[in-house]
Amino acid sequence: MIERDVEGFLRRMDDWSPEVADSIAQSMDLQLSPAHWDVIHVVRRFYKEYGLSPTSRVTLKLLKEQLDPSFSSIQLMQLFGGRARRHLAQIAGLPKPPDCD
Repeated sequence: MIERDVEGFLRRMDDWSPEVADSIAQSMDLQLSPAHWDVIHVVRRFYKEYGLSPTSRVTLKLLKEQLDPSFSSIQLMQLFGGRARRHLAQIAGLPKPPDCD
C-alpha cells in the first residue's frame, strides 16, 4: 500500500508511478487524459531538475513555455479542480508546493 501523509501527499516520492497517479486521481474523481499527463510531466521534469515543487507562478510559466502560450490558471483548474496546484502535486507525486494552503 502506498503511504500518503494527512494532506494526501506521498510520504516517499519513490513510490510514485503512473498507476499510483491514476489511483490518486480516481480518489479525486478525476480520469487522467493526455492533457493531464502533459501537465504532470512538465512539473515532474521541473522537480527532477531543481528538487522543488514549482510554485503556481512557475507552473503557469512552464506550461505556457512547454505546452501552450495561452495556457491559463483556468485551464489548470478545469483539469485538476478547484485546488488545482495541490491536486496536481499530489497526483504527480511531488511534495506540497510552498504556495499551497
